[in-house]
Amino acid sequence: MRNKSFATINIAGLGIAIAACTLIGLFVYNELNFDSHITGKGNIFRLNEYIHYDGATPQLSAATGTPLASFLKNNNQEIENYTRLFPATPFIYPTIIFEYNGKKIKANQVVCTDTSFANMFGAKIIEGDAKNFMHGKNNIVLTKKLAAKIFGNEIALSKTLIMHITDTSSMYVTVSNVIADLPATSHIQVEGLLSFPDQIGNGLEDNYGALFGPTYLKLQPGIDIKAFETKLTNTIHTKNRFIDMRLQPLTKVHTQSTDIIYDYFNYNKIDGKYLNIFIVTGLAIFLIACINFISLTTAIAGYRGKEIAIKKIIGAKRIQIIFQIIAETFLSVLSSILLSGLLTAIFLPYMNNILNRELDIRSLNQFNLFGIYVIILLITTVIAGAYPAWLISSSKVNQVLRTKILFGKTRNTLRNVLVTGQFAIAVIFIISLIVFLKQLSYIQNKDLGYSFDQVIKVPLDMQTASKLPVIQSKLSKVKGVTDFTSGFMELGGSGSLFGIDYIAPDGEIKHISVNFENGARNYTQFFGMKIIKGDGFKKDNIENAYIINETLAKQIGYPDPVGKEINLSSFPRGVIIGIVKDFNYSSLHAKIEPLIIGAIDYVPVWQSQLYIKISTARISSTLKEVETVLKNASGDPFISYEFLDEHFKELYASDKQAGIMIAIIAGLAILIACLGLFSLASFIMVRRAKEISIRKVLGASIKNIITKLSKEFIQLVIIAFFIAVPVAGYMMNKWLQGFAYRISTEWWMFALGGIAAILIALLTVSFQAIRTAIANPLKSLRTE
Repeated sequence: MRNKSFATINIAGLGIAIAACTLIGLFVYNELNFDSHITGKGNIFRLNEYIHYDGATPQLSAATGTPLASFLKNNNQEIENYTRLFPATPFIYPTIIFEYNGKKIKANQVVCTDTSFANMFGAKIIEGDAKNFMHGKNNIVLTKKLAAKIFGNEIALSKTLIMHITDTSSMYVTVSNVIADLPATSHIQVEGLLSFPDQIGNGLEDNYGALFGPTYLKLQPGIDIKAFETKLTNTIHTKNRFIDMRLQPLTKVHTQSTDIIYDYFNYNKIDGKYLNIFIVTGLAIFLIACINFISLTTAIAGYRGKEIAIKKIIGAKRIQIIFQIIAETFLSVLSSILLSGLLTAIFLPYMNNILNRELDIRSLNQFNLFGIYVIILLITTVIAGAYPAWLISSSKVNQVLRTKILFGKTRNTLRNVLVTGQFAIAVIFIISLIVFLKQLSYIQNKDLGYSFDQVIKVPLDMQTASKLPVIQSKLSKVKGVTDFTSGFMELGGSGSLFGIDYIAPDGEIKHISVNFENGARNYTQFFGMKIIKGDGFKKDNIENAYIINETLAKQIGYPDPVGKEINLSSFPRGVIIGIVKDFNYSSLHAKIEPLIIGAIDYVPVWQSQLYIKISTARISSTLKEVETVLKNASGDPFISYEFLDEHFKELYASDKQAGIMIAIIAGLAILIACLGLFSLASFIMVRRAKEISIRKVLGASIKNIITKLSKEFIQLVIIAFFIAVPVAGYMMNKWLQGFAYRISTEWWMFALGGIAAILIALLTVSFQAIRTAIANPLKSLRTE
């Protein structure tokens, strides 16, 4: 109560820090507890494939072939059960639209799976018997959400739906069960479950190298996973020697899958390294706040000499004085925790919005969080109160009565170390933020080797792709449409490996796997890709004319491969007609791989992406006309589109989210550090008021006084800068290694961080220094 302003700043700084730590903790806890609701999760693994075809860069895939799971189970008794989870469209069914009583619904997440799904993933059955879970080929299991969309409040069990799979083909499916919607912390989010049909088509049901979707294995307890991976690899090598088996723990799928391709059904996945960053930064903020608390408490304690001396004279024991200081600290920390609870409740919705999560405000009332608050209260009280309590209680009465000060300049060393430490952490945050923002700007603005301004992307199922000529004919009549093309792979995705054959310069026939794109004949012109040798596609090209990228051209080995024979496996003889300059068709997290581009127009599944370029004039009306054309010409009322630049932004959503979080955390770290510096500077200015007054009387100028008062703090910030630079440099270079295309850390980033810290400290201290320097010296000299 005697130091209201300092106490307020101390409590506010610690409260903000605890609130930040609570929010970070809730987020990290949520991410690390994905799939924790599943019984026996410790023995469930996702079966990943390490693919290493000749000529192709090895890749880790979450998608597997149809026969793989049963083959491995039959040959390995360690496998108790398996569940495959393959997207029902486009490879198994061309499209899926459900109809009931004339009402049509298109579900986005329908899968073909096994009857073991319910037991494997702990699905809660709402309607139907567990024994009859998806018991027939023509049965379907719906989630509660999809059942409500189709049937409203009616009971869904045993009702029959019409499942349209083409314009002219449909089948009847009966609802065998309704399950509860999967928890938000499940990496698998599906709406409907179907059985596998007897025949998938094109012999793919017997293809061990096909990549349909994820397979999950439940293993017997106590298995040596590394040794079992080797055993599984040896098993699959009898069918395909280019595939090795990898087992990924179920609880790691959500946070450790950023380097895995074909990662279907991984809801809101995040790069686990960012969670470590959040944990470290949260603890750093908490540490800064504790440093502030200790620093200011110690500074104030140094001038409590008269109070402590009188208490000792009238009989107070050392343990009583220690208890008093600890009690004061306890009340301050308790006030901070109460404030942090309020701040957490206020800002949790904003964090949910930033991170695209659904953390519930009610989670703040959970007992485990209450327990954490109690631990924070006790630990912080001990950390922040024990040293000042020991310091104050150890004072000598005779010395205190002479000087009224408990301890002298030797204790300033500790204060200086603490201030330096907290600003070193703040400088690390500032530098890290600069590098984060620079890298994010780089990947969002890097020239990918093609133009995508004003381009919208329309995903096509096989049924719609078969109508592509009609759709394009209609689009050509829309005034605002300037051009259109089609492709196979999704730009920004992981590509699709296909086998190719060619004759090497030494005459040897080579068979390798490379990424394959099937584009319309205007594909390269549409995106403004640069043909550096040969030509692009033309109307009079042979059917199997191909364009290759620079990377593949170098791998083939000819000085000029144009005109050389190249064959897509299982297709007639082809020829290279041109070389396109390398472009980033995948994420910037990966390097450009060899690519072959064809223009084969008679395979609908290879025309799964429609790209439409629109003019900037009357864009709103153009989009409405385009949407109308797409729906009418395709016959699909649920067809959708997105701008390609927005699609690319989504690729780096987790990086952007991390950048925003780091920016917020850095801002909080700087704010808390400045609060501590401000309060400490204020306190010191008060204690040096008489000294400053005497200096003014003796002729010192305001400028000289301000410089003298600020110099000490600026020196500490400069020392903090030199401590922070190597730490920040190491951390950021480590982070940047996760990008195939990245910036380099440069001297100006560190200099800018240091300058920013010095300016912030200068502004913080100067305000108090100016107030002290311009104060009337007579007022101070009249007081004791």
